[in-house]
Amino acid sequence: MITSTRLAEHVLAGALFVAAAPPTPAPTPGAATATAATSATVTPDVVWTPPADFHAKVDAACGSAGEKFGACFIDQMRAAGAPEAALAFARRTDGQGYATAFLDTGKVDVAYAEYPFRANENALVFLVNGEPPSIDVDDLSRIDMKNLGNNPVYVGLLRTFPSLALFPGDRRPGGREPRAVKLRSGGQRFVVVFELHDGCHACKTVGYARIGFDFDVQGKFVGTDVVQVRPRYQ
Repeated sequence: MITSTRLAEHVLAGALFVAAAPPTPAPTPGAATATAATSATVTPDVVWTPPADFHAKVDAACGSAGEKFGACFIDQMRAAGAPEAALAFARRTDGQGYATAFLDTGKVDVAYAEYPFRANENALVFLVNGEPPSIDVDDLSRIDMKNLGNNPVYVGLLRTFPSLALFPGDRRPGGREPRAVKLRSGGQRFVVVFELHDGCHACKTVGYARIGFDFDVQGKFVGTDVVQVRPRYQ
């Protein structure tokens, strides 16, 4: 049996994780402007729909590019007719993906992205135009794990499923997430749903956690809060 103290240790030791993505290629000359692009305001102009043969062409041209994959990916976007705004967003991703949708929600906005050559979690959500300029909602370093570990429903699930792990929910555009909420302070909250799996990426989903990403009225990220944790069949 896991005590409450051990439960907290279990959380902090890494019981929560997202599926590992392939190593990000090292910076390349083609991604040299990524820092400047990251600080630029993201607008609806970043959204780009690739032609039907884009992925095949990238695979053919960049499949053996190694550390230069990012630069090659962006070159292929340019060759396929992507506008400069779309290329700038791709530089934010180190040449791993492109923006598929944009949601204007106020001071801080939402950008959806596709990383077509990832093994898992090809759809991503970024909170943009705040401080910092871009937050990947699945970056666990942004989430208050101790707060989640103190949630009584989470604690109960962890007792039943000692290998409980946190994975991204559906990040494709057109769904209900993230849900933007205006706070009484004038700031913003973005509620994001995570799946709780019984261990691995392919293991069954046993629950859900709704995490709020909070920003102040100036758009500065101030932290996360647990909105709700619930078992799957409740």
